[in-house]
Amino acid sequence: MGDSVNLEIVLKIIRKNAVSIILFTVITGLLMALVTFFLLTPKYESETQILVSQPESSGIVDNQNIETSLQLVTTYRDIILNPLVLGEVRDNLDLEQTTGELSEQITVSNEDQSQIITVTVVGDSIDEAAGIADEIASVFQERVIEIMNVDNVSVLASAFMDADTTQVSPQPVINIAVGLVVGLMLGLALAFTRAFFDKSVRNEEDVDKHLSIPVIGSIDKFEKQVGAGDGL
Repeated sequence: MGDSVNLEIVLKIIRKNAVSIILFTVITGLLMALVTFFLLTPKYESETQILVSQPESSGIVDNQNIETSLQLVTTYRDIILNPLVLGEVRDNLDLEQTTGELSEQITVSNEDQSQIITVTVVGDSIDEAAGIADEIASVFQERVIEIMNVDNVSVLASAFMDADTTQVSPQPVINIAVGLVVGLMLGLALAFTRAFFDKSVRNEEDVDKHLSIPVIGSIDKFEKQVGAGDGL
């Protein structure tokens, strides 16, 4: 019985404040839409893939050569993010970022037991993201020969040839949905806060609720009657 009464009170509060709850929800959703479309800078993601194979001097593909290539993958990931490589990429493309800022745009990964290294770059435009990704692959391919004395790296997939370059942020649908949910929660919070602190007495139920005393009588609301001479 108590649960049904509590639920009835909750629904009553929601119905009473339905307009303000809806307004909060709509306004917050609209604000999030405006921020998403007009204030946030779009970010695009592009990637290039690098294949680590056995050295050209070895014409035999065996388990030992493959294992060696897999072990080199970790080392090559560190070389890709090295300031030597990133500094040359920055200079070649005339980028304004420092090597530290550039490294924050880059993610280097590979699947377990895979000889393929994936270089993912996030940029302010499709051309920027793809250009940086491809330049990293090109510079790394040249520098790894000098550093490791092996020529076992080749570009498997160029970023500019990848049709899957996509906008990764902002995400309008998600942002607006979050805005609507936040607005709804704020509206509900305001409604229940007002109900909690509202101690005004408007009817017999409020008297019993706030004062816990019986009602022994009531006076109906009436309007003052204006007589013929009252206006003077």
